Amino acid sequence: MAHAVPLTLTMEGGAMSRRMMQGMTGSGIWAFNGQSGLTETPFHRFERGQTARIRLANDTRFPHGIHLHGHHFFEVGADGSLGAFRDTTLVDAGEIRDIICVFDNPGNWLLHCHMLGHQAAGMKTWVTVT
Repeated sequence: MAHAVPLTLTMEGGAMSRRMMQGMTGSGIWAFNGQSGLTETPFHRFERGQTARIRLANDTRFPHGIHLHGHHFFEVGADGSLGAFRDTTLVDAGEIRDIICVFDNPGNWLLHCHMLGHQAAGMKTWVTVT
């Protein structure tokens, strides 16, 4: 855990959000870290076996079910303890949740909102594991 890569994935968008009022990057009204839709560059490149602690920050007025393909992760409790082992976690509006994942499955993997309308409207990215 001491060597885990610290990352932040911020959920943005929705009707009347700052994202909509300030102009968008990408094709939809939902975004991760200011980018809507898939990019040529992954959210992060991992070496096989690398561990990451990803802070999921929901800066929207809606809950989002964040789903990672090809891997499972632990939710981190408020006290720092490891919680449930999942591939999807629900992050409520305004909530911040950390997850810990060992990226041990090589390939390119989608990371997206499991509310499929949100995914289709831009809330998706990907990681690569080499």
